[in-house]
Amino acid sequence: MKVAAFVPVKLRSRRLPNKNFLRLGNKPLVSHVLDTLLTVPTIHDVYCYSSQEQILPLLPSGVKYLPRPNYLDGDEIKANELFQYAVDRLDADVLVLCHATGPFISAESIAKGVDAVLSGNYDCSFAVQEHKTYCWYGDKPLNYDPGNMAQTQDLVPVMAETSGFYVFKAEDYRRTGTRINGRPKPIPIDFREAVDIDEPSDFRLALQLLHPHPEQDLFEDDHFFVNLAADGATRHNVRHICFDMDGVLIDSIPVMKQAWAAVCAEMGFDIPFDGYRENIGRPFNDILSRIGISERHHARVKEIYDAKSLELEGSIHVYPGVIETLKAFRAADLKISIATSKTLPRAESILKTHFSDVAFDTLITPEAVRPGRGKPHPDQLLQAALNLGVSPGESIYVGDMDVDMMASDAAGFSFVHADWGYGDLLSSNRVWFRSIEDMAAFLITT
Repeated sequence: MKVAAFVPVKLRSRRLPNKNFLRLGNKPLVSHVLDTLLTVPTIHDVYCYSSQEQILPLLPSGVKYLPRPNYLDGDEIKANELFQYAVDRLDADVLVLCHATGPFISAESIAKGVDAVLSGNYDCSFAVQEHKTYCWYGDKPLNYDPGNMAQTQDLVPVMAETSGFYVFKAEDYRRTGTRINGRPKPIPIDFREAVDIDEPSDFRLALQLLHPHPEQDLFEDDHFFVNLAADGATRHNVRHICFDMDGVLIDSIPVMKQAWAAVCAEMGFDIPFDGYRENIGRPFNDILSRIGISERHHARVKEIYDAKSLELEGSIHVYPGVIETLKAFRAADLKISIATSKTLPRAESILKTHFSDVAFDTLITPEAVRPGRGKPHPDQLLQAALNLGVSPGESIYVGDMDVDMMASDAAGFSFVHADWGYGDLLSSNRVWFRSIEDMAAFLITT
């Protein structure tokens, strides 16, 4: 079957003028998705669908031009009418619709969608973002029982359609007039891929995700808390507190040390635990690479490490005052979340064992973002804010390591150093507290 992709493009836009040709990185916004589509091996042709042929010199080499009449540029034109014109003129059996405003959709995700339709098991596919949080539709809860609340990590995720991509059969569209029909296949994508640029704030977010500068020296004085204290009502300015797990909520160093000893014993490594400890806060495979372990050993090392950690999970120590303080934050109408480098199964298991009576609003692990975009990149923190419907400017990240501070700065969160944890960041002249109770006393207005 022949597969063609098309991207509708026009020069004018209402909310963000000229958005399709704003410079994002070293090229126009529209070029990002076109470049991605050109790399998907199952797509034969990629078209820019526009009424302005003068934009052709700005497009990547290899992109074809599908002209459309000027009347289809009108704001009153419905999406299905716009797409119908293209479908009727493209010589392909299967069509992929993407939008210029989604610069981070990946070739891998698009390929999954195309493969689903080509397999014959599905009639269409489309990108979705999964949300594991308490959701309502109208005046009724959608995925939980308020009278018997489960923790967010145990919820059935709600899938929200994104504009990342739609894959459908041309014949089906001509018959039904819609992109989704028959047997649909939702393709989950991560937070970064789901970014859709429609407002100036969306474009600023895209710039942050494109160039987070995680190694840049961003450790300037943080006046956030000074300003809040002057306002005299701190909790009305902060809506969301996001926590790292190790060294902030729990002390798992003894467990890590024994798990690492088990790895070294079975694998024959002579790598002191201190080398591992220096990198705590980063995703597990990143740590292994940084201390010189070949990628071919990563899966087995993780298997050994996780098995020993799970065996010793009951001996993990929750820092004094943590449970009570988390409940106090909830009672003060503050949203609380976790952004950790632990994998989802490990984090969920620890929460069930040690935090069964604390309801976190969302849990973000490395699986929630694109591979390689864990801390010190900002993606996990931004995903937490997005899940909870709060802005980074209303959010605090509590961490104890340099990667936590870099991720917080890149995300636009305000950083609090947990001095009770593993790291020593006092030289960075950042806001810090000796205990979580001290932080609560500062944040919660009595």
